[in-house]
Amino acid sequence: MAVEDENSAVVRRFFEEVLNGRDLAVTEEIAAPETVVHWPFPDPGSGPAGLRKIAEGLLEGFPDLQVAIDDTIEMGDKVVVRWRTTCQTHTGLYRGLPTTGRSIRMTAIQIFRVDDGRIRESWIELDALGGAQQMGAMPPEGISSARRAAFVLGSLGRFAFLEAKYGISRARNRV
Repeated sequence: MAVEDENSAVVRRFFEEVLNGRDLAVTEEIAAPETVVHWPFPDPGSGPAGLRKIAEGLLEGFPDLQVAIDDTIEMGDKVVVRWRTTCQTHTGLYRGLPTTGRSIRMTAIQIFRVDDGRIRESWIELDALGGAQQMGAMPPEGISSARRAAFVLGSLGRFAFLEAKYGISRARNRV
């Protein structure tokens, strides 16, 4: 097996076993302790714990999350993956946004550097704006200033309601 194929197999485990299979412990096997994680949101940390934290956050907000790999490109120690979600319903708290119940679809391109059978570095670029719009956190493109203002004001009430509903739901589940 060529090095590129071996590297690609390591990366596929992240998507197939960690995200789709919900086996977060696999991050200990596929990521080196010094793995650097480049993420467009607050720093998740490094090593297996960094990759695990990203997976935990996604799965908390979208418990039904499933991803599909559309393309991989392997060259030397780099594996580039273009992926998309095939199932992703916002039924849990995600990045401070209370549950909306909306089904969304995301796309991303992720680059991994793999050495000696372990992920050493990961960069991700994802369609965060599209996801925020699908969840109703951002106004759709192409609306007038008046409609945009109405959207923002309506969002305040909508998110206050969702936050209260989510808080009540979490309190009931603790009992």
